[in-house]
Amino acid sequence: MKLYTHILIILNLLFLNAIFSQEETSKYYITDLRGNISLEMEINNLKSNKGPLYIRILDENENPVIVGTSLVVNYSSKISFDSISPGKYAIQFFHDENENQKMDFNLIGIPKEKFGSSNDVKPILGPPKFEKMLFEIYDDKKIVMKPVN
Repeated sequence: MKLYTHILIILNLLFLNAIFSQEETSKYYITDLRGNISLEMEINNLKSNKGPLYIRILDENENPVIVGTSLVVNYSSKISFDSISPGKYAIQFFHDENENQKMDFNLIGIPKEKFGSSNDVKPILGPPKFEKMLFEIYDDKKIVMKPVN
């Protein structure tokens, strides 16, 4: 539960200044990536089309390298990046259906909104282990994910 709180605080800080606009399909903050690898992500099985999908890509040291939002259309979202460097990364996402720019939790700390991560790692008595979310990318890659709740 403590790690859920940390994740919530981190997500709130990262997205505090983000403004979501229905006219734009995506907004991203990208650090100094200078690679030439393309990463396509498809996130399916979302509960509704309402609200944005918040996405973070972290390097193997848990540093955010890409942070952004994307629209949900037909209960899924597709996102592409084309400046990824080779290495190990993890992806985290949540669907902000009520558009309050944060992940909502119930009284005992369980997320109310759909969320997930690379490798579709399911939480067991706490948040998913970061090491299990890591994947390697050395060539162009497509990843299909779905919420774990």
